[in-house]
Amino acid sequence: MKKKRVPDKSDLDAIRDQILDFACAKHDFKPKTDEFLQNGDWRGVFIVKFRDNPDEELLYCEAPLGEHFIRFGMDIEVDGEVWKKAYEKVLQEASVHDVAVCPVPAEGEESKRHCRLYSRAWIPNFSQRIFGLTLTNLLDCRKTVLLMLSS
Repeated sequence: MKKKRVPDKSDLDAIRDQILDFACAKHDFKPKTDEFLQNGDWRGVFIVKFRDNPDEELLYCEAPLGEHFIRFGMDIEVDGEVWKKAYEKVLQEASVHDVAVCPVPAEGEESKRHCRLYSRAWIPNFSQRIFGLTLTNLLDCRKTVLLMLSS
């Protein structure tokens, strides 16, 4: 039985380049930060300007060395009181989209709740189609959650 090959640093370099190639074909993606940590993990943040939206967004990417996935994330900011009332519904809705919700440590403002929505893409199957579907799913989840919280 052949053992599956574990992605290494050169694989992560190639995937980072693919993300830029795939994304720039449809939207304006610029690297904000791009770093390989001492343990070999890759973390990148991209400034994204979607063609149908005048605002810029940040797309967070993480690929742990030796793992078979890339994690993509986008932040949301919610009023603290609204979050207390609606967080269970938010978690349910995110799970429908197969998206994780993780609190982001906030400095200072207790009236705001900062969260990051995460979605994974598997490295062995990574392609432009998978990237597009993952990003679209993440954006759809974010939009649904923000609409839910605003009502």
